[in-house]
Amino acid sequence: MRLALGGRPAIASAIEGTVGCSIRGGAMKLFYHTGWDTASVHFCPHGDSGVWHTESLADVPGAPGWKTATLAIAPIGAEFVLRNGAGTQWDNPPPEIGGTNYKTPQLGGSWTLRAGRLMHMSEHEPVLVVSDLDHTMVGHDHDPDNARLREFQAQWLGRFAFGGSRLVYSTGRNKTDALSVALERGLSRPALLICAVGTEVYEVPEDLPLDCEWAQHADRITLEPTWTRKMAENFDRAQVEETLRASFPKFDLKGNPDTDPYRIPSLYKVDEEFPEYLRQAREALGPGVEVISSGGAEWKYVDFCSTEGGKMKGCQFAMEVCRIPPERTLVCGDSGNDESMYRAPGVRGVAVGNSMPELLEHLRAQASAGPEAVQQGGVFDTKTGSKVLYASAPVASAICEALNRFWP
Repeated sequence: MRLALGGRPAIASAIEGTVGCSIRGGAMKLFYHTGWDTASVHFCPHGDSGVWHTESLADVPGAPGWKTATLAIAPIGAEFVLRNGAGTQWDNPPPEIGGTNYKTPQLGGSWTLRAGRLMHMSEHEPVLVVSDLDHTMVGHDHDPDNARLREFQAQWLGRFAFGGSRLVYSTGRNKTDALSVALERGLSRPALLICAVGTEVYEVPEDLPLDCEWAQHADRITLEPTWTRKMAENFDRAQVEETLRASFPKFDLKGNPDTDPYRIPSLYKVDEEFPEYLRQAREALGPGVEVISSGGAEWKYVDFCSTEGGKMKGCQFAMEVCRIPPERTLVCGDSGNDESMYRAPGVRGVAVGNSMPELLEHLRAQASAGPEAVQQGGVFDTKTGSKVLYASAPVASAICEALNRFWP
């Protein structure tokens, strides 16, 4: 399924109205993750003097494995248990929770239940999370067992995903490499996959699984035509490559027109000439070419692409497609190729606790109150009107920290 520019994704449009009705109309809404083909909820509304009722659950459009029911007679929550359609199997709370049945506090709204974990959904307007992958969503050495990633996924699915909120990955990897790490680490299905530092935007069909199996369907994850046309019209790859090879041999050019059609990735072994060499390359390539540097003290990744591309422009395009404004968009990153996202006017941002010095240097230069405003655990305003949290926690835990700070 192809997203029309500015259209409503299936999962958002199908669920958004019912979630809103559950909050305004006083009914309890339950979203339940199960392997059962059919299921029902057996429940006793709070304040109903012990009277039990049964309601069938329906499949959630665009969310394989999820079912939902509206409990209209439970305006302040309920005690409940789930069973399969035949009534031969029951889902009771796990031992660590205790008790025979699940039970909400006396609180209205919408709830999710997944793997024994009952969570109250956020009642804020939908949010958009645009996250880098390596060392941000994917923790590598900071999250070897994926525990921080799983905590983010629990919060995302439990509080945000079924209220119209959207998740987008924005990475320097190409599509093949991005899908590979998604399968390896078990990443949740995004609405869009932005690759190659914002030069390739892929649509991810809504009927693919929400778990990492979505990444097995590479043939169905296709380039968004409007963005692709813009990249093709504004980047002369052959000319940029010719200039770099002729005049800037220290850039070890990688990729090819098939794997990286709208950018040229390279490696540079850092020396004392690097800042001036980078400046000269920018000057020679002209104002239509973006030069993006990231990496550590020994090696730098340097990408060359159109100024119509890059992670900030990709993020702004995602906001347009998902129809979520900057003030409800959270950008997440750790390195130099992420820094432009924080300059998108009005967004919320989180620099993960393990951010590289190059990103922190950029953010200190952008802080409206001066460099000293960038303190770990604190939120600061930028000169472009964004608000950024320099998180205490690393990688995916930092994204949870930011969601709780901006949309508690």
